[in-house]
Amino acid sequence: MKKVFILAAVLFVLMYVGAEATLDRPKNDGVVHLTWATDPNPARQVQCSLFGQMYPGTEVSVDPQTGDDTKLIVRCATGTGPDILDLGQESMSTMVDAGILLDLTPYASKMGFGPSRTYPAVRNAISLDGRQYRFPCNVFADAIVYNKAIFDDHNVPYPKKNWTYDDFIRTAKMIINNPSKSGVQHMAIANYANTGLLNNLLVGNGAHLFEPDGLHSALNDPPARAALKQYHDMMFVDKILPTPADAAAMSSQGGWGSGGMDWFSDGKAAMIIIGRWYLIQIPNYPELKGKLGAVTMPRIGNNPSCTVGGTRAAGINAKSPHWKDALKFLQYLASPAYSKVIVDDGDSLPPDPDLAKNGKMLITDTENDPAFHQPFVDAINNARPLDYSPYMDASEVGRWLGENLQKVENRIETPSQASRAVADQINEQIRVNLERNPALQKLYTSRTGKPYRTDWWRN
Repeated sequence: MKKVFILAAVLFVLMYVGAEATLDRPKNDGVVHLTWATDPNPARQVQCSLFGQMYPGTEVSVDPQTGDDTKLIVRCATGTGPDILDLGQESMSTMVDAGILLDLTPYASKMGFGPSRTYPAVRNAISLDGRQYRFPCNVFADAIVYNKAIFDDHNVPYPKKNWTYDDFIRTAKMIINNPSKSGVQHMAIANYANTGLLNNLLVGNGAHLFEPDGLHSALNDPPARAALKQYHDMMFVDKILPTPADAAAMSSQGGWGSGGMDWFSDGKAAMIIIGRWYLIQIPNYPELKGKLGAVTMPRIGNNPSCTVGGTRAAGINAKSPHWKDALKFLQYLASPAYSKVIVDDGDSLPPDPDLAKNGKMLITDTENDPAFHQPFVDAINNARPLDYSPYMDASEVGRWLGENLQKVENRIETPSQASRAVADQINEQIRVNLERNPALQKLYTSRTGKPYRTDWWRN
């Protein structure tokens, strides 16, 4: 028995020594090492390297993320999180409420990365209740990218700027109904992101997610109902968008790939609604070289062309011991040098609007036609972000909207039923949130000028 204890003790010591040897330890080299929680895109290495060149004595490396904000919150709350956090707009309010994001307002304008340094369309997306918490890594607004070869094959004119929603439907039907010279039948539209398309239809119709007071959902208002009906009709009335059954059938066939981006990239679909970041994919599909065109989203009714203006933006972990050094990284994101990297990579639009004033400024080795890039400039100049409510977790809104959209796609709900259902879900959750959260009750009082009452919603 004594030998057993001795062997166990020896084994424990060996395991301890091994674990100690594999621990990541802070480097004692006189350099501040920052970590950046972002996606593992190879372009990040170039961006990290340029930061180190511009700010000697400070380096940044990528902490690859899978999109699980819960894990990120836990890491930051326990003091083991990255210094810099890439976040979508829907995650920002959650991170602010959790005390994770540093309030940048006292530093941003002085250090050159205030809201005025980026596009008007996304300024509200990097702030919350008048306080800035992020600065863009890139900026995006969708346009319609089309394959000229497929349009030519079906003898269909290319889309023109300022076209209408009726023009769009008519063009898509011609792609489907006009016999092709090659004898190949093509899809009209490759739908790679259903909620993204719906969101663009929402803002195109002038719809909002919330009423101005933030206390009620606007998704059952006429503009939102119209957007959901258009999405439904594209699938089941005009039949220019593949249904889930269509998509499953195509994906099961050899050579079709697994989704909308594959269909468009492989030359099977005439159009795709997507951001300029699609250019990153083009080197993988050399047969598309010289065949692509782009046009802004069509005008809906009397509304001008409008899409969602969004951003992948970086904030700073408030618990980071290097938060002051991390402010330099946001300065870097606001620099012309960083924006030039984004332009050259084709990774959406640069944070600095001065480097994207027209299509000529955005040409790349992959796509050297200014006419391709100009619609993305026009799109961001006319875009607006989705609106969110301080009383409601934005990620829940997106999840419920997506769930009800799937019910429309599978004909479980009509568009009007889906609009009413998601609005009711949101309204009920706002009531619950206010009832449970004293901080939200104070916000209610300060915003409305009325004392909070549990039956406030009855009025």
